[in-house]
Parts: sequence; C-alpha cells; structure tokens
Amino acid sequence: MSRILLIGFVCLLAVLSVALLERPEKVEDLEENIINAQNFYEIPPLPAKDIYGFIIEGEQIQIKESVVRRNESLYIILRKHDIDPQTIYNIQQKASGIVNLRRMIPGQQYRIYKNDEGAFAMVWHQSKVNYAVINWLDEIEVETGMVPITRVEAEAAGVITSSLYETVVGSGVSQRLGVELADVFGWEIDFFALRSGDHFKVIYENLYANGEYLGIGDIKAAEFQHRGNVYKAYYFENDSRRGFFNENGDSMQKELLKAPFRYSQRISSNFSHSRFHPILNQRRPHYGTDYAAPTGTPIISVGDGIVTEAQYRGGNGNIVQIRHNNSYKTAYLHLNGFAPSIRQGAKVEQGQVIGYVGQTGLATGPHLCYRLYVNDRPVNSVTVDLPAAESLEEEYHEEFQHVVNTLNIRLSDLDLHSEIASN
Repeated sequence: MSRILLIGFVCLLAVLSVALLERPEKVEDLEENIINAQNFYEIPPLPAKDIYGFIIEGEQIQIKESVVRRNESLYIILRKHDIDPQTIYNIQQKASGIVNLRRMIPGQQYRIYKNDEGAFAMVWHQSKVNYAVINWLDEIEVETGMVPITRVEAEAAGVITSSLYETVVGSGVSQRLGVELADVFGWEIDFFALRSGDHFKVIYENLYANGEYLGIGDIKAAEFQHRGNVYKAYYFENDSRRGFFNENGDSMQKELLKAPFRYSQRISSNFSHSRFHPILNQRRPHYGTDYAAPTGTPIISVGDGIVTEAQYRGGNGNIVQIRHNNSYKTAYLHLNGFAPSIRQGAKVEQGQVIGYVGQTGLATGPHLCYRLYVNDRPVNSVTVDLPAAESLEEEYHEEFQHVVNTLNIRLSDLDLHSEIASN
C-alpha cells in the first residue's frame, strides 16, 4: 500500500511541474492572451460577387450590357469585343451538350465582363430566368443557371360585368390570373355562362427575378360566387399530396373539364331533344352544346383518354372522339383540322389541344359541337355533375384545416369593390 501511495505522490509532483512550466511568468503575459476590444481583429469579409458568381468589388472590371440584335450570333458578338475566332470555336465546342449557343434570338439580354486585358466572360439570358455563363479567362468554362425567383403574395377581388378575363385585365392585372382561376374552378363553374354580378376573391403570388416582374405564380386560395352559389378552393401541399381542395378536403379536380376551351366562348346552341336544324329545315335532337368561335381556335380534351376516332365523317365534318374511361366519352365535331399526333389510338391528356374550330360538315358558321356521353348515352355537358378526383386523406385534415382557417380570414377581409391589386 505504501508503494502505491508513493507512486501516486510522484505522479502528482510531475503534473504540478508541467503546470508551473506552462504558466506565464508575468501578469502582462497572461493579459496578452486574453481577447479584448484592444487586441480583437475582425476577419475581413469575402469580396462581393454578383448573382452570376463574378467578383465585382475591388476589381477593375467593366460590365457591358446589351441585347441580341437581328442577325447577330455568338461569333459576331464576341468578335465585336476582340475575341479571336479560335477561342470562339473552342467555346462553342465546350458548350456542346450544355447549352445551344447557336439559338440566340433578337431581344435576349447579355452582358460582357472586361478587365485590363479585355473581355474574359459573357452571360447570355435565354429568358428572364434561365442563363448561361461563359468564362474563358484561364480555361473555358460553360455552365447554366437560374436567377432566384422571388414570390410576393398579392390579393385581388372583382365583380364580373362582361367576362372574367375582361374584368381582370380591365383592372390592371395580367390576364393570366383569369386563366389560373378558370383552371382552379374549371370543374365546378361554367365560365362560358357567367352572369353580371358574379364575383371573385383570390390570394395569389406575383413572381419577380432581379426585381423584374415575371408574371402570376401559384394561387393560394380563391372564392368565386356564381349564380348565387359560393365556391372556395385552397391550395395544399406536403410530401404526399398537392392540389386544390374545397373546405371539406374534397379535390377541386374532376375527371373532366366543363368545356373544351381555355378561353371563354359563346354558347350558340344548347343541348336539346328537339331543335330546329338550320340546314335540314326540320326538328331533330341536338345532343351537344355548340360553341361559336373563330376558325382556328384551339380545342382541348376535357380529360385524359384514348382517341377512338379522328377523321372526316359526313355531316359531322372532321370529328374527334375520345374515350376517357369505361363510363365517359366525348366527341368534338366540325373541326377545321386535327392537332399533330391526334389519330386513332393516340393517348391524350386533360387540357391537350386536339384540334381547331372549323365549319366542316353540315354547319352554317365556324363553331364546335361538343358532346358528352355517359355509358354511351348523350347527356347535357353544361348541367351534368362530374366525378371528382380523390379527396384529401384523413391523416392530413388537421394540417389542412389550419391552412383553411388562416386563408379564410384573409379572404373575408378582402374588399370586393376595391381596385384589384396591381403588379
């Protein structure tokens, strides 16, 4: 035991000796090791860069901004800045498979970076968001990028006097908002039968890049009153589901759209079991809805499906028929022509252009006769109830209800008679 105590005492003396050796001999030495306001030095910040990754602060760099002019190409632009033909050729070779530098369009923006030795880089904007960076300072590098998009929420409200689009545009907002609203409520509301006094409220996003307005983004929530009925839609998204739902969590999307157009077209003749035919001069059933529209107006498929017919057929003129499922089938008559790839057996998606308004067959003017069949029986497409897509799963209802409650407060606060928010 005494031997163990002796060994422990020796170890303790060794530790104390090391501590004394490492201890500063003077108080001043100790103070020098303490960080204070006098001896604190701030780490200098990194040099500022622009959004394309070029250092622009503290460097002798000039930036020349311009737009692609008519008949200009990459070669012509770079030769203006004294870049030799071999370097331009090498740039084009390097860009192969990354970006097509031969597709420069008049009006596209670009900028040239110069230092004391001349131009060394170029940024070419294919659009307001997408761009390509070309750098040949040390070795040639070509890469693509996107300008960060800023989303700013906005609100709008309006009362229909003629059409949804005229109301929106007349208030100084992009007509795209009208298109988006029609897409949201396209399964519930017949936008070709709006009445004066129908009204809407909407919370949506405006998109900006580099402070420049890009257009309408996502709709967050919307309310539409049509013929005394109030429809509401809320955008919900998580890792499993995304889309528009009503207050009960039922999907706003239906298997079929209400009408085969993206923009409002006038109904010139309704579904009828006995209508006087203007050419045959006799009464006969009219199992469709006629939409008067200019020749060439795009016609869209109201739902996903398979084309079962695409041909000229007597009094029906050019006709397209689509089977959507075991129960639903649609037909589009008197077409001026078919869209590319529309033929028997072709798969189509909801909203895809399938043809164009015409006057073929027995028709007194350019129009579309649109027919809807349920279990091979014709029904009135304007009044029929369409089946909805899957509702929101119960496990998401609590999260969704929080979204609904928050957005309902904002919708109720919107002044229906105020000016629509400008961009």
